[in-house]
Amino acid sequence: MKRILLFFAALGLLAACDKTPVAQISATIENAKDSSVVLQKLNYNRLAVVDTIKTDASGRFNYKVKLTGNDPYFYYIYLGGSPVASMILRPSDKVTITVPASGQFTITGSEESTLFQEVNSAFSEAAAEMAAISETVNDDTPEAEIHEVNTRLSKCYVDYKRQAIKYVVTHPKSITSAVVLFQKFSDDLPVFGQQTDAVLFKNTLDSLTLVYPKSEYVLALRDAVDARQRELEFSSRFGDVDVISFPDLVMPDMDGETQMLSDQKGKVLILSFWNVGQTEHKMFNVDLMDIYQKYHDRGLEIYQVSLDVDKPSWAATVSSQGLPWINVNDGLGVQSPAVISYNVTKIPTMFVFDRSGDIVGTDVFDKDALEALIRKSL
Repeated sequence: MKRILLFFAALGLLAACDKTPVAQISATIENAKDSSVVLQKLNYNRLAVVDTIKTDASGRFNYKVKLTGNDPYFYYIYLGGSPVASMILRPSDKVTITVPASGQFTITGSEESTLFQEVNSAFSEAAAEMAAISETVNDDTPEAEIHEVNTRLSKCYVDYKRQAIKYVVTHPKSITSAVVLFQKFSDDLPVFGQQTDAVLFKNTLDSLTLVYPKSEYVLALRDAVDARQRELEFSSRFGDVDVISFPDLVMPDMDGETQMLSDQKGKVLILSFWNVGQTEHKMFNVDLMDIYQKYHDRGLEIYQVSLDVDKPSWAATVSSQGLPWINVNDGLGVQSPAVISYNVTKIPTMFVFDRSGDIVGTDVFDKDALEALIRKSL
C-alpha cells in the first residue's frame, strides 16, 4: 500500500512539472542557415542568455521557452551579436517569427509581441525623422534656416508625444505602455520628461499592478513613479505658500544668472518664445517695449525665451534692441526643456498669465488687443 501511495505521489509530481508555463517559438531567419542564434531575456534592466539554438538548413528552429508565472517577459533573438527579433511572451503563446534577409521581422501568435513591434516601429520612425531634420544643419546654416529646422523638430517631437500619450491611455493593461513611457530620443530628451507626466506614469502603474502585481517590469515602473513623486515633493518644498499653476522655467540670462519664471508669481506675465532671425518679431518687440514701459511699474513683466542655438547672436540682438525685460536662452534650441514644458510647436509663441497664474491669452500679437488684455488683467 505504501509503495502504491509513493507511486501516485510521483505521478502527481510529474503532473505538476508538466504544468510549468511555456511559450513556443517557431522562427525562420533567412541569414541564419545552419547557424547558432542566441535567445536572451530581459531581467529587470539587463539581458541574460537563455540558450544558444541551432537552426536547420533553411534557417528554421523551434523552441519551447519555460516561463515564470503568468507575467509577460521580454525576449530577444540575436544573430552574430545583433538583435534580429524581439517579443513579449506569456504562457501558451505560440509565436511564429520570420526574419527576412533585409527588412523588418514579422511576428504572429502573441498580442503583446505585435504591440511591442508596433510601438518600436512608431518610435524608430519618429527618431529617424528627427535625426534627418537635424542633419540638415551645419556651421554654415543661416539663422533663418536654423529657426525653420528648430520649428520642424519641435513639431515632430510634439506630434510623437501626442501619439504616445494616446497609446498609453488606450492600452492601460499592456506592458508595452511601460515601454513607451521610458522611450528617449536622447539622454537629454526623453519623450516623457516633464514633471506633469508623473500623472501618466502613476495611472499606468495602477492599471498594470492590477494585472501583473509581481512583474519585475511593473516594479521597475513603480521605482520610476516613486522617484518622480520625490522630485515633485522636493519642488513643492521650494515654496509651499507660493504655488504656481503653470510649468516653471529655470534658464540663464545674458549674464549667466539663473532666472526662474516662478519668481514672477503675482504679476501679469507675458511668456514669449522667439528667435532673433525673425524680422517680424524684432518689429513686434517695439510694440512690446511700448506696452512694457506703460505697465511695468503697475505689475507687468515679460519673460522672453530665445530658441537660438547661437547665443552670441541672440545676446547681440537683445543689446542692440535694448530689451529691458527678462531675456533667457539655454542654447538648446528646440531641445530646450522650455519647448517641451509648453508644447511649443511654432515660433513666435506667446502666453499671457494673469496675477493668479492662469493663462488668459495666447499668441496675441496685435498691439491694441494685447494692451487691452494687459489692462484688464492688471
